[in-house]
Order: sequence, then structure tokens, then C-alpha cells
Amino acid sequence: MRESEPFFERVANRRRPMRQGLQVLEARCDDMTIRTGKSGPESCAGQKHDDHEVTIPCRHASATLTCLTASGSADCLKVTDRHVLIIPAGCLHTVEWTPQSEFTTITIAPAFLDALAKMNGLHGYGMAEQVISPDPFLWHMARGLERQMRIKPQLAKSYLDSVAVVIGQHLLSTYTDAPIGATSLNGLPRYKFKRAVDFIQAHHQKEIGFRDIAHELSMSPYHFARLFRHSAGESPHQFIMRCRIESAKKLLVEGNMCIADIAFEVGYKSQSYFTTRFALLVGVTPAAFRAAC
Repeated sequence: MRESEPFFERVANRRRPMRQGLQVLEARCDDMTIRTGKSGPESCAGQKHDDHEVTIPCRHASATLTCLTASGSADCLKVTDRHVLIIPAGCLHTVEWTPQSEFTTITIAPAFLDALAKMNGLHGYGMAEQVISPDPFLWHMARGLERQMRIKPQLAKSYLDSVAVVIGQHLLSTYTDAPIGATSLNGLPRYKFKRAVDFIQAHHQKEIGFRDIAHELSMSPYHFARLFRHSAGESPHQFIMRCRIESAKKLLVEGNMCIADIAFEVGYKSQSYFTTRFALLVGVTPAAFRAAC
């Protein structure tokens, strides 16, 4: 971009043909492109993009995403209308949409995101690997953009300016690693680690394992387990056991439930196994812990 050019350039919405002769609305500025419309029964195989791409499906839209992980293995993931799909620049991927899927795609130039990061004091960051995640903020943003693009023949410069900055800030705060040097880059991105912990805390009373958590995060199980250990300093199984014991300690102190009921309440199938695990992690049996409180 030349210095004499404005940072954003207003470009009128225009209709351009998609594959299979379908139509799509498009709005473009120097560092962002927004497209919304329907796809045919298409497959975009083995491609890379120069820009970060955010795709928000509309109702009943679905797709299958296949990406190569850092280890060289292929992840095959399902995208539904409850998800937002984020593919970083340079990620080799294949997307197969169901026929007549309607969705909005927003592309952001990496140079723009870099400049925005520096404005926020981030001198180094890393975009997360491909993300399939519920994101109410981006979902509602996309629905608002769709309405604006259908109602107005063109979008004002100030509107495009604001949209690009707001989306860029959201990507930086939600889908990037911590600044380089601030934390280990071998672990999970902050947002994925938080989602994993939230999922464990909400479901640790049930029969869950690392495969269930990996599925929730749309990651391959063993890749997730390795990165989680780097982030938490313990395996997902150990973290789940610790959450169960912490819940048990709270019930022992605050309630009058018998120890057998507490064991079942926090996810153990037998009181004896619960007592063994509790004593191993706490240093005393549940009965001794309750008596000391």
C-alpha cells in the first residue's frame, strides 16, 4: 500500500458469480474482503490463502474441513451452522460444502493484523491453528454485515474501517497465542486451554477422557493431549482427577452427604476407588479430611 493512499478505500458492494452460476455480494477495502451468499456443491481442495479467512455459516449450512497439522498428519473436522471457521494465512486445507450452503466469509490481511497488534503493544504473536468454534460475537457480526450488504448499494469508508478494526481486535484477543517470550509456544493457545479447562470443570463428574475434550476443541486427540500437558504441567486425565477431588473436598466440608454418595457425585463408580484416589492426592482419607475440617 502506497503512503499516499488512504488506509481504507470504499468499494461499492457488487455482485460477482460464484461457482455453479450462483451469486454473492462482496464488499472490499484495502485489507479486508467480505463476501456473503450461497455456494454450489463445491470442493475447494488443497489450497492456501494469503489472508486470514473467517467463514460464518448460516442456518443449515455445513462443511467438512481437512487440514494438515504441524506434525504432518491430516485433521478431518465437521463444520456446522453453530460454528465459526477460522483458517490462518498459509494453512493448506480442503473444504467441502454441502449444496446450497449459505455463508459469509471475511478475509483479513496479515499485515493489517500485524499493524493492529503493534498498536496494542504486541510485538510478537502467533495465529492459532485452524479453528472450528462457537463464537457468538462473530456470528452476530456476520448476520449484521449480511443485512447491511443487502440493504445498501455501497458501504461507507467509516463503516468498513470500524468493521476491520473490530474484527481484527477480536482475532488478536481470542485466536492468537500469548506474545512471544511470555509463555511457552509448545502448549495450547490461551483460548483453547481455557475452553479445555471450562469443559473439564463442567463435565468432570461424567465419564470423560482426553478424546472427548479434543473433540470439543476440534483437535486430534493425541495432538491435544501433548499440548495440554505442556500447558497444564499434567495430563488431561490427571487434571480431571484433580477437579473431581476438589469437588469432593467442597462437598465434604459444606454438606452432609455420605462419602459413598460423594464418590458417585464427583464421578467415581466405587467408594473404595474414590478413597484411594483422594488419599493419594490429598494425603488423608475423605473421612479424616472431613473430621479435620
